[in-house]
Amino acid sequence: MKILVIDDTGQIATILVAIEAEVVCITDEIRALNVAQQQQPELILLDYGLLGGQTPDYIRLLLAATARSNLVVIGEEMSEEQIFRCLLAGAKGYQEGRQLSDYIGRLIPAVTQGEAWLSRRMVAHLLDAIRQQLNRQAITA
Repeated sequence: MKILVIDDTGQIATILVAIEAEVVCITDEIRALNVAQQQQPELILLDYGLLGGQTPDYIRLLLAATARSNLVVIGEEMSEEQIFRCLLAGAKGYQEGRQLSDYIGRLIPAVTQGEAWLSRRMVAHLLDAIRQQLNRQAITA
């Protein structure tokens, strides 16, 4: 399995040392986009702190370049709105960085097997957004 880590702090890569996978760590978002397109990793772990508010746009670029990659955002104390925007852009999950070492062993197989990596609270937020969108469409139809 190929895992692409996009992180300029080195914290994510340190946690992945014990994982049996081909892990490539990139600190530059432009180079990471090129590597993702060439290598087509199964999983991309993206540090939200690298691009901050521009992360959702970058997620769209990454996923457009990688046909089969699953992407999880790793962040520190992100707001629900920030997480939500990343999920709408195509991320399959979010993990608090400080807890990554506790969950990485479950996160990787879950996401690569097609599951989302989200809190129940975020699932409820997504369901509310879908319901609101459907209600708007029903009103305009």
